[in-house]
This record gives sequence, structure tokens and C-alpha cells, in this order.
Amino acid sequence: MGKRRGTSTAFGIVDLALAVLYAFLVLRVVPSRSASFTVVALSASALCAAGGIGMIVQSRLGLVVAAVAAAFMVAATAALILLLLASAAYLHGIYDGIGQAGAALAILAALLAIEVVGLLPALQLVHLWRRRREER
Repeated sequence: MGKRRGTSTAFGIVDLALAVLYAFLVLRVVPSRSASFTVVALSASALCAAGGIGMIVQSRLGLVVAAVAAAFMVAATAALILLLLASAAYLHGIYDGIGQAGAALAILAALLAIEVVGLLPALQLVHLWRRRREER
């Protein structure tokens, strides 16, 4: 059980670091003119931070919050990938040669989204599932 607790704390610290990084990227590096994008991105960052705190605290409620946060991030990653692939299909179909380059960039962005946004929450969900199974 001690190994799982240490792993949970490590996941929590990484979650908090990523939440700060996401907020910094949205507010300073790539600011958006769209208020709705900023609100959604900062809400995802806050949810990631709440999940990180839940993983560090390791109470029953904290682990539930962490699981909800991780599941939301996985679902958001899936939605982002679908939107990027739809953009790639549109660019490829409408803009011929230039559209093929745009489609390739959209597919690369989808592949990066898996690594940057979706991989850690997916691994965290597996960790929480195994931890829950061991507690039974």
C-alpha cells in the first residue's frame, strides 16, 4: 500500500505542476481573444489542480475528485482529437495542396494532444483503478 501512496503523491505533484503550466500557457504564452476559450482552458486547469490536491490528500473524496478530473481530461482529449481530425479532413477536402499541408499539421497536433494532455490522466485513472481494486 505504501508504494501506491507514494505514486499517488507523485501524480498529485505532477497534476499541480501541469495545472500551473496550462494556466501560464493560456494566460501568457498563447493568450486568446476568445473569452470562452480562456474560461474553458482555465476551468480545465483548475480541475487538474483540484485532482492534484485530491491525489496528495488521498482522502476518499479527494480520490473521487482526482478520478473525475482525470476522466474529464481524457474526455477533453478525445474531443480535441476529434475536432482536429475534422479540421484535417476539411482542409484536405477544400484546399487541395495547401490543405494537405494543413491537414498534416492538424494530425500532428492531434498526436501531440495525446501526449501533452491525455497521457497523464489516462495513467492516473489506471493507477486509481488499481488502488481501488487493492483496497477491496
